[in-house]
Amino acid sequence: MANFKLLFSDYFDIDKSKMNEYGALNICLSADMPLFIDPFLLFASDDDNYKQLHQNLIDHLLILKEIAIEDKDAGVENSLFRFPEIKQNWLGVSKFGNEGHGLGKDFAKKIIKSFNGFYNSFGDEDITSETHIEKLTILNPGIGRDFISDFTTNLIYDYLLTYTENFALKYLSQNQIQEFSVNSIFDKRFKRWMPKKYQLPYLYLEERGDFILLTPLDILTKDESAINNSEFYSNFLSVANSIKNTDLRNSINEYFRSLLPKKPTQKDRTYAISKTASRFPDIIDYYIKSKEDNKDTVTKLTKDRIKKLTSELTEALSSLGDILFENSDFYKVLPNSYDEALKRVHFLKDVIENNDGYRVFYSDGIPIAKEDTIQRIFKLTWFATPFDVNAEVNNGRGPADYKVSYGANNSTIVEFKLGKSSSLSRNLLNQTDIYKKASKSANDIKVILCYTEGEIKTVERTLTKLELINQENIVIINASPKKSASTVKN
Repeated sequence: MANFKLLFSDYFDIDKSKMNEYGALNICLSADMPLFIDPFLLFASDDDNYKQLHQNLIDHLLILKEIAIEDKDAGVENSLFRFPEIKQNWLGVSKFGNEGHGLGKDFAKKIIKSFNGFYNSFGDEDITSETHIEKLTILNPGIGRDFISDFTTNLIYDYLLTYTENFALKYLSQNQIQEFSVNSIFDKRFKRWMPKKYQLPYLYLEERGDFILLTPLDILTKDESAINNSEFYSNFLSVANSIKNTDLRNSINEYFRSLLPKKPTQKDRTYAISKTASRFPDIIDYYIKSKEDNKDTVTKLTKDRIKKLTSELTEALSSLGDILFENSDFYKVLPNSYDEALKRVHFLKDVIENNDGYRVFYSDGIPIAKEDTIQRIFKLTWFATPFDVNAEVNNGRGPADYKVSYGANNSTIVEFKLGKSSSLSRNLLNQTDIYKKASKSANDIKVILCYTEGEIKTVERTLTKLELINQENIVIINASPKKSASTVKN
C-alpha cells in the first residue's frame, strides 16, 4: 500500500475484513459514497435497537407536527426544523469532498405546510402497522430522499456515534482516536439538542482533522428509499386494485379514470394519480402497507444492491488509487488546467489499457461500470492537487462532470461517456460546448469508455461523421478484457 489512503481501512491501516465483520461501510475519505440511510430498514429489522430508532424518528416528527400546528408562522424560524447534513459519514451525492446543504428554511416551510394540510393526520394511521416518515414524500416532491437520509441521520446520531466509538476502541490505535463533543442528544423537556462526548476516529494525518462517522451496511440503500414517490406513481393501479374494500377500490378507480382524457400522456396520468390520492389518501397507506407486508423481500433486494455497489466502487477506488499514486507525478504540477486534465486522462487510459486497470470495471467477466464509476475514478488522479476540481458543477445549463480550474481564467470542462450510449453522438456535438459557454471555460476534454472493439469502431465512425476524429481533446479508453501476456503468441 502506498501513501494513497482513500478508504477508511487504508487510512487507518486495518484489514478490510474487520470492517466486514463489524458490518460497517468501508467509506471513501475523498468523496461521498452514493448511498443513503433508509428508515424502512430500521422498521423491517429484527434488531430491537433498530426498531426503537425507527420509533424515535416518528416520535420526533410528531413533536415537530405539534409545534407546526400550534404556530405555523413562527415554526419556520424554529431551529428544531433545521437539520444540518452530517458530512462526517461521507454519504451522499457529492463526488468531490463531503460538503452538503442539509435541511434549512425551505424544508421548514414545506414540512410545516404539510402538517397543516394534507398530512395533518400523520401519526394517526390505522391501515399500516406503524407510521412511516417516508409517507411525507409521496405527494410532496419538494421532500425527497435527501430529507429522509439527513433527517434520519440526525435523529439516530447518538447511535451512529456510539457505533463508531465502539469500533474505534476495539480496532484502532490511540493516536488515531480523539475525543469530540457532539450535539447528538435531544432533550424533550427543553426541546433542544444537547452535547455528548465520544472517542472517535479522526483524520489524524491532517492538521485539526475532523472526526469520522461509520454507518452499518444493513441500514443503507443505493437508490430511493424503499417507500418512495416514484414507485407509488408507478404502482398506483396495482395498489388500487389490491384494496379489499370493494366500495373504496371502485371509487378510486372510477375517479382516476374520470380525470384522464381519451389518449392520456404520462403527464396526464401523473396529474390524475396526484388528484386521486389527494381525494382518497388511504391509498397511500395501502401502498405503504404493501411494503410492510413484503419487508423481508425489500430488505433482501436492498442488501443485494448495496453488496453489488460496494464491490464495484469501493474495490475500484482502492486498487486503482494505488496504481495512480505509485506510477504518476501528478503532484508536481504546472498551473495549466487543460494540460493537467489531459495528462490525467491519458494516464488513466494507460492504466486501464496497459496495466490491468480494466479489471476494476468487471465482475465475473461482466462489465459493471457506469459513467458514474469512471467519473469517480478520474477524481482520484486529482488527489492532493492545488487545482480547483469541482464535480457536477452546474453553472446554469445543467451539470457537467468536472470543471478543473487554476484561477478565474484557466479552466477546463471534462465530460465522461460510455461508448455504448445511444445519446453519444448528440452529446459529443452539443453538450460540452453548452457547458463551456455557461461556465466561461476555455477548454474541454471528452473521455469515452468502451467495453468492446465493436464499441470502439462505432465511436470512431461517429467521430468521423462529426469530423471530430483524431482530435486531441477526445480520448477513447479501451476497457475490453486483455489476454494474459503468457497466453499471447508472437
